[in-house]
Amino acid sequence: MNCFVISILLIGSVSGKIQGTVVDEKTQEPVAFANVMVLGTDLGAATDANGSFYILSVPAGKYTVEVSFLGYQTKQIVDVVVEYNKAVRLAISLTPGAIELSPVIVTSERPAVSKDMVGTTYMVRKSELPYLPVDYTVDMIAFQAAVARTDTTLHVRGGRATEVLYMIDNVSIIDPQTGDPALTLSKGVVDEVIFLPGGFDVEYGRAMSGIINMLTAQPADKPGIKGFGKTEKIMPTYYDFGYENLQSSVQLPVSKKIKGFLSFDAMRTDDWDPRLYQLPHKERQDYSVYGKLFYALSNKLKLRFGSASSRTQFDRYSNMKTFYKFHLDHYRSDMRKGNMQSLMISYLHNPRTFFNLDFSRLHTNRIYGVREPGAEGILEDFVFRPYETLEWPRASNDNPFGATYYAVICEGDYPEYQDKHSTVLSTKANVNFQLHRYHEVKVGFEYAYNDLNNFTYYVSDTAHQVVDQYHYTPDEFAIYLQDNIDYLDLYAKIGCRYDRFSSGIPGVEPKDIISPRVGVSFQVTEDFIFRANLGMYAQRPLYDYMYGYYNLLPFPSYLYKYLPNVGNPDLKPERTMSYEMGLQGAINPNMSVTVNAFYKDVTDLIGTRFISLPPSNDYYLYDNIEYANVKGIESILEFGNSIFNGRISYTLSYTKGTSSYAGEYADTLLTQPVDMYYLDFDQRHRVFVQGVFFLPFDARLHLFGYLGNGFPYTPPGPEGKYEERNILNLPTQKQLDCVLSKSFRFGGAALNISLEVLNLLDERYEITYHATMLPVSTIKPWHFRDSLPFTNEHYHPAMDLNHDGLVVPFEEYLAFRGLILATDDWVSAYSAPRRVRLSIGFSF
Repeated sequence: MNCFVISILLIGSVSGKIQGTVVDEKTQEPVAFANVMVLGTDLGAATDANGSFYILSVPAGKYTVEVSFLGYQTKQIVDVVVEYNKAVRLAISLTPGAIELSPVIVTSERPAVSKDMVGTTYMVRKSELPYLPVDYTVDMIAFQAAVARTDTTLHVRGGRATEVLYMIDNVSIIDPQTGDPALTLSKGVVDEVIFLPGGFDVEYGRAMSGIINMLTAQPADKPGIKGFGKTEKIMPTYYDFGYENLQSSVQLPVSKKIKGFLSFDAMRTDDWDPRLYQLPHKERQDYSVYGKLFYALSNKLKLRFGSASSRTQFDRYSNMKTFYKFHLDHYRSDMRKGNMQSLMISYLHNPRTFFNLDFSRLHTNRIYGVREPGAEGILEDFVFRPYETLEWPRASNDNPFGATYYAVICEGDYPEYQDKHSTVLSTKANVNFQLHRYHEVKVGFEYAYNDLNNFTYYVSDTAHQVVDQYHYTPDEFAIYLQDNIDYLDLYAKIGCRYDRFSSGIPGVEPKDIISPRVGVSFQVTEDFIFRANLGMYAQRPLYDYMYGYYNLLPFPSYLYKYLPNVGNPDLKPERTMSYEMGLQGAINPNMSVTVNAFYKDVTDLIGTRFISLPPSNDYYLYDNIEYANVKGIESILEFGNSIFNGRISYTLSYTKGTSSYAGEYADTLLTQPVDMYYLDFDQRHRVFVQGVFFLPFDARLHLFGYLGNGFPYTPPGPEGKYEERNILNLPTQKQLDCVLSKSFRFGGAALNISLEVLNLLDERYEITYHATMLPVSTIKPWHFRDSLPFTNEHYHPAMDLNHDGLVVPFEEYLAFRGLILATDDWVSAYSAPRRVRLSIGFSF
């Protein structure tokens, strides 16, 4: 198990702003130099000559704001809710009073809309998180309108999976080589999820489709313990995939200025990607540790110490290119470890100016290969077979049918072993200051130093093995400037970001990225805003696409048929030009509506091009040659009353392009289309329904419904060749999940029992295309002419149906036909059946 390292993490980065005006209630004249205090904190300000005040860097939460001035009655505004990256606007009137009077207490009313959200912002709030039928952070946006889910991958507004930036408390957790999140944390450590599918501020780089910022739990003032357990082992065998999850956390306040938080999570399952029924070689064991220690050095300088560490390991079942169904103990397994530490400092110079300076470290280690057999405990790491002992995979008749087909692997091993390390050391600094009554300016810079190591061993059936080993140290630099303009009913964000990255390879010029962004919102009425934004978003290529197998150039002659896709260190950044318009507001106090229209042109996407080196050294090189176009509309209706609160969203979108993923055309069975086609993750219509019924006796019923088009796929053509791309669609997808919960209170302790039902209606739909490796109609009895006596090396008892020691041609035909039929992995092509999980949680 990895060490858990405590480090320093900034508090001020997850904050909002309180601003407003103070006037005389009778004359409506501004009250200058009035005192404005956020009670329970050291934050406060004085009004200026115009009666205006601004308090920056207010941590997200609920507060009471007190306003006082000599000769006026003090006023307290309670329930002032501050949210991440939003401004709370207060209009306060003071009553003149010559004698000391008790403070007037009024309740703050949250506006129906926030005009400073010039781009679409979806939030998964703390009250929703415990009842989502998911347990891990990367899945918590799966029920948002902008998200399409293909198998285990999330796509935001028609973008590739690698176009999404995952963050924890404003710190990126993306592995720079692979683009995958380096950490897997439980939802128990998260207070809120901010999901931005468009219109990002200039502080966000390396994202073209979406940003998922997970804001973690804050250390509390009082000690507390929480525990949580979930299992589906209460179900009959057919519905039991062996899922078990345990979570625990503890609040450890030392004093008012020093507070701590620690969390641990562990999960295991017999089948981590459930399909029609449980399949072998799909075990998974995860654990994660997360902690913080908040330390307020003064009322202006505040620190928070924290760290995260996680490990995920799992087995894989099989795939359609090489079939290991009868040889799974020699198939691929994966182990991924990640940890993050930071040193971040926040200094509030005055109520109008604050500084952030942070240093962070992110490390991830990914290993895959053939692991040693045997069950592993949750905290025990997989042990992988030495790569030197791996053998070339090959077909044989060692299977239940006794027949042989070249793509059905029955001997040897998965032919690749990889051990990859990434370490990112980054520095960020920014300053926010209220420059003017109408202008808040943000300026900052970022620098990242990457230490990247890779060892890949690829087995061949020759005397020469392929070894790709590299160590590079590329760096990245960015500066940005943004002006937030708040003028009457208008709010605008105008900014620009400049990025520069290098490959670290001599002779390859660094690449520059300029990303201007503009967003505007206008308050049409008190309850409705109109917003629009346009921007250039870009991201540097994944380093896997830049470095993989590049060191092997020029290729030796013995590699003539074993060349994987080759990296290109001269790759340019991928770019998205995005346009968005939206309308959001309240129809009445119990109902609100949001409508967003978006359009994106995506250029310089990474694909592969064929490089021919006569006589036989042909290979595929990564290059910026692909393009995509995305357009659509999202509409959301939210409503609620004392019995039911709910949300219905509908998304209409069109996603076309020239390539669904970077290595698509390196698969020689696929022919590149002449024009754009509907990409693999195009989903024309998608509906989500989410709501909660408030039942008697403090019980609740949470519902999660989904209805959407099946994704496009490419059917095989004549002789099994693939020609036209994605001309057919899979069947309609639909699922209903529910969570029934009941809470109990015993003084200061609480107990919650939940019953989680996934796929309540037991709908099982096709989620991927399936077929035999070879069309069965092409297998004819007359193709088999020879008899095989038991003395022949190709004789197998499974083919000898009458056990007479001789396999006649018709018996061989039946055996071969049965083997080919078994290659139709139809079980893996369907969604999981109904599953029921029981969870018990407590806190005190």
